[in-house]
Amino acid sequence: MKRILALQFAFDWFIYEVHKVDYDPLKEIEAFWNHYALDAISANILQLLSTYLDGGAGENKLLKDEEMQEFATALYRVLIAYNVANYRNIDLRKMQLSAEAEERIAKELELSKKVAEFFGRLSK
Repeated sequence: MKRILALQFAFDWFIYEVHKVDYDPLKEIEAFWNHYALDAISANILQLLSTYLDGGAGENKLLKDEEMQEFATALYRVLIAYNVANYRNIDLRKMQLSAEAEERIAKELELSKKVAEFFGRLSK
């Protein structure tokens, strides 16, 4: 029970951190994109959904429960950061991603563009 409460507290505590004077939503967003690739995000969200749908009985779990909690918390933090950035009218172009993250994102977006174009041609 203590473990569950500690995880819940860590998850919920972040909503209060946004009220600190030195809170910078851009740093949260940068940290998320520098840490997670789009394919990893997709796989983790699918695992979260499958855990929800099948009650955690899935045999092909990619992540341990602690890693899933870490990802869910990171996803929660970045969603709140985007919300705060939008509310404060912060220019997201000021974000400084690592060169590796920018390159990885560019490749992933180019690949998804090719897939979208392929399906666009099929639908005509």
